[in-house]
Amino acid sequence: MDLNDLVFGIAVLVTAYLVGAIPPGHILARRTGRDISTMGSGNVGALNALRSLGKRAAAVVFVVDVGKASLVMLVVIAISAPDWSMYAAAVATMLGHNFSVYIGFRGGKGAAVMTGVSLVVLPYLTLLSVPALILGYLIFRSAFWGMMMTFISINTLTIVTGQPLAEIVLCLALTLLVGATHLLRAFEMLWPAIKTLDFHRIGQIE
Repeated sequence: MDLNDLVFGIAVLVTAYLVGAIPPGHILARRTGRDISTMGSGNVGALNALRSLGKRAAAVVFVVDVGKASLVMLVVIAISAPDWSMYAAAVATMLGHNFSVYIGFRGGKGAAVMTGVSLVVLPYLTLLSVPALILGYLIFRSAFWGMMMTFISINTLTIVTGQPLAEIVLCLALTLLVGATHLLRAFEMLWPAIKTLDFHRIGQIE
């Protein structure tokens, strides 16, 4: 790797972080004179937007969060950035979303961002995982478990279908980052439920 590729790659990562850090949930709440960080769980993602701002706002937040991640991936591919920078940009986008510089390093948990990344990097496997989303929701009546089962499905499919190692590692890393952020934000409530394997309670905690 020469110096130009390194500088170019770093610029891509910084841009990916800043785009990922755009918080549509925070912006929508502010437009109505409210602060989403003081509502519900305090997260700025689509799930808290659904509970705090309503279905229409949640749909907008989800689409924008998915879209910004997909846009970053598409631009990185289009500009022929170094191969390593595409995978690093995916992680940077999620870090921006989860820990946004624009709102005091608060944010969402990254589920929508992983969806946006997966739709570009692994579009067919992502679509094949939609039934897992529906099944998870029907079993647990929880959007959280629906998304978790979707991510488990995507990770499993990347392995069993023999996808490149870099894509397998990327999916695992993004899934772990979503889970770690969720645990970090709600540890005091989550830990008792985890110890008792109360899956219903886990799914209700945001």
